[in-house]
Amino acid sequence: MIDFKSLSSNQRFVLNIVVPLAYLFPLVVAYLGPKNFGFGFPALVYAGLSIGALGVLLWAAAMWTLGPSLAVLPGTDQLVTKGVYRVFRHPVYIGIVLTLSGLFVACGSLPCLIYVGVVVIPLNIFRARAEEKVLLEQLGTPYQQYRDSTYF
Repeated sequence: MIDFKSLSSNQRFVLNIVVPLAYLFPLVVAYLGPKNFGFGFPALVYAGLSIGALGVLLWAAAMWTLGPSLAVLPGTDQLVTKGVYRVFRHPVYIGIVLTLSGLFVACGSLPCLIYVGVVVIPLNIFRARAEEKVLLEQLGTPYQQYRDSTYF
């Protein structure tokens, strides 16, 4: 596990750029690549767009709820437990996966769906674990109680 406290400001800056680019990359590939909308099934286009829209709403609601606590790298001085954070500890990560998966089903991009499974989901799990470790160190028992009462 990375010790985020020991990173230099340059390393933190690079991570603040690289991590969001990992989410942007498959969008560019899907945009530029060949399309097979819904993999030939029109209903999958609508299902994918619905899942993607749900993901965007969850992602936006989570970012709105976090307000000034929003950051790419883990660490905070306060525990956010309102809004979607009452149910999920990592709604931004869930929203990202739903958004990308839904869009890639809608446009019929198998390589991008594979990218989500091989890169995005493991990256989000890694980020969630690192974040939880830092928050447990910083906030202690209140975070443990919150963690025990919520879903991923």
